[in-house]
Formats: sequence, C-alpha cells, structure tokens
Amino acid sequence: MSPATNLIDPTLIPARGGPPHELFDAWREDDPVHWNPPTDDYESPMPGASMTRGFWVLTRYQDVVDVSRNQAMFSSHEGGPIIWDLEPQQLAMQRANIMGMEPANHMAVKKLVMPTFAPGELAAFHPEIDRVARSIVDSVAGKGECEFVFDVASRLPVYTFCKLLGVPDRLRETVFKLGNLAADTENPARADRANPGPLSLLEIARELAEEKKAKPDDSMMSRLVHAEVDGQRLDDMNIGMFFVTLSIAGHETTRGTAVHFVRLMNEHPDQYELLRGDVDKHLPNAIEEVLRFSPPVVKFRRTAMADTEIGGQQIARGDKIYLSYPAANRDPDMFPDPHRFDITRGNANRHLAFGSGPHFCLGARLARYQLAALLKEIVTRIPDIRPDGELEMLRSIWFNAVIRMPVAFTPET
Repeated sequence: MSPATNLIDPTLIPARGGPPHELFDAWREDDPVHWNPPTDDYESPMPGASMTRGFWVLTRYQDVVDVSRNQAMFSSHEGGPIIWDLEPQQLAMQRANIMGMEPANHMAVKKLVMPTFAPGELAAFHPEIDRVARSIVDSVAGKGECEFVFDVASRLPVYTFCKLLGVPDRLRETVFKLGNLAADTENPARADRANPGPLSLLEIARELAEEKKAKPDDSMMSRLVHAEVDGQRLDDMNIGMFFVTLSIAGHETTRGTAVHFVRLMNEHPDQYELLRGDVDKHLPNAIEEVLRFSPPVVKFRRTAMADTEIGGQQIARGDKIYLSYPAANRDPDMFPDPHRFDITRGNANRHLAFGSGPHFCLGARLARYQLAALLKEIVTRIPDIRPDGELEMLRSIWFNAVIRMPVAFTPET
C-alpha cells in the first residue's frame, strides 16, 4: 500500500476534498475487510501514540453494524476507541472516556446523562434553540457575505453544548476555541506537536466540577458530579474526559453537517430547488441525506477480544478494527445508487453518521433539531447562499470537516 492510500495519511481527506470513496468502492468489491499496514511515514498526533500495528478496514454497511453492536467480541475499551497504539497513560485516559469505558460502566454513565437528551427535556429547550438560530442568521443576513464555518455553523452547537453542560457564559468562547484545538490533532503548523486543547479542557472541567459540587444545579455536569455508579462517585478523569469528548463532539459534528449541507446544495442545484419548493416537507430528510453522503466523523476503532472472522476474513485476538462510516454509508447493498445525492432517498436515515449499537451518539436527537432550526433560517432568509472562495479542510484522519468556507448571498433587507 502506498502512502497515498494509507488511511493514516492525514492529507488523504483534504487532498480528495472528502473521504477516498474510490478506494472504499474498490475494497468493498474485492477486499471488503481490507488490511491497512502499519507505517512510520506519519508522526503520531499525540505523545504516547504510534502506529506499530496495522488494522482491518470495514467497508460494508452490515459488517460495520455487526461489529458495532457486539461489544463482547469487538471492544472499544480494550485498546481504546482510537486507531493509534497507545502507551499505558494515554490508554488509561481513553478508557476513562465514555466511548472507551467497560460496557457496564459505559451504560451506567450513559443512564446518568440520558435524561438531558430525553424528548421532554429537549422539547423544553427548543424555543431557546430557535431563538439562537434566528439571532445567528440575524448577525450575517444583512452583510451579503461571511465566513460560514465560524460565523454561522459553529455558534449554535457551542451555545447549546455549554448551556446543557452548565458551562458559564464567561467560559463559552474559551471552551469553543479549546474544543477546536483538541480536534486539530494533526496540524503540522505546531512544530512541537503538543496540543494544549485536551489538557486545558481537563482543567476547566476540574474547576467546573468543583463549582457544581458547591452549588448543584440541573446541568449535565452537576448530574455527573453528584451521581454514583455502583455506590461510587465518578472520578475526576471520568468527568474530565466526558467534558473533553463533548467539547469536541458537541459541536464538531453538528457544525460539520451544516457546512456540508450548504456545500452539497450548491453542488446539486436540482436538489436545492426541490428543497426550497417545500422546506418543511423536505428539510428533515435532506439533513439525513447530508449525514449519509458526507458524515462528519470518519471512523472509530474496535479491538477483537478473541480469534474470530468478519465476512470470511480471519481476525486474530487483539487485532484492530477500523469502522469506516463514509464507506458504510455508500454501500450499494444498503443504499442503491449510493453516490447519488438524493434528498428524497427513502432510507437515508439508516446512515451510520451517528454510529450504531451501544455507542450510538447520545446527542443525535439534539443535533437533528439544531440543524433543522439553523438550516431553515438559512434556506428561507438567505436562500441564494453559496460558497464564494476556496474551501479549507481539516487535516485529519478523524473528521471529514471543512474549517473555512467563505460564502456570499443577497443581503436580507
């Protein structure tokens, strides 16, 4: 495998303007459980991480679903949820993360925070989301141009995340910047390769937890601080890593989908015309099709807990499994004519952009509502919005993310 086709290459997605679907299609056809060899061509994105062992890449929808749902055989705890090989200290941090906990602890913590995402609680928050969505579009609608990623797409998910978690307004901008920095793990501009984002977020989490201990409230952070799992309080690392995870996932995916929505509607004007003809009818499914067509999260890892097989391929105990969401979302066995962008696709909501199984995204319902609120404001108020300049993509093996997209539109009067 040449460096140009190794999924550890952080330039692979930016160079192609998205995931390498030509590779995924070829592998799915002839080598659906594909071996990606180890490489030392790329420096690890964090201290204590390396790529000493290769991994199996799953490109078929059903394989990704089956492995995702079988935590007993394919663990997100054993080696952590990220594809890099980790030294003990780094692995311990990943295992403290809700995505890397042992199944029993994962479910217990999930139950602690699920009430925040329950339909009733979220419905009470809908008017506030609608209000903020309007104010965001208010801030740019009269200008005729803006930088869409940070002027528009980022603002609603960050506001929502901070409100639900109990982050005070004075820290919102700081958490926003640190969350972006934490996601930017493979930026060659940082000569020392050190990324202060996660450690700084851990420190904010520690301070916030102390505040919630002294003054409990109904926020998610307060629930975590005061709850018990098997008679014991969560430790500082569990709480801190939960905060770090939501600082990234709480806005990165929603922001990314909003950006891809505007980009794809511009690239497929027939679909945008259809959407504009009846926004209320088509917008929910259009969002699902954007999530299917351009999922913001590229992959997660599982580790085989015993010798087994996937799709006829023998897998050894300890082998790493790479769950490719973009590949699964273009599997023709699930999505006919998968490379066609179709906002009326009947099963678009079967996409795996939010994962599958026990680790299905907790905030999926919230993300969908935020996207609907913001995008309806955009489509109805500045309908001729279009990219107007060069797009810049995040250099990453984790995210299919545009980080700069100038746009232009007719100013609202």
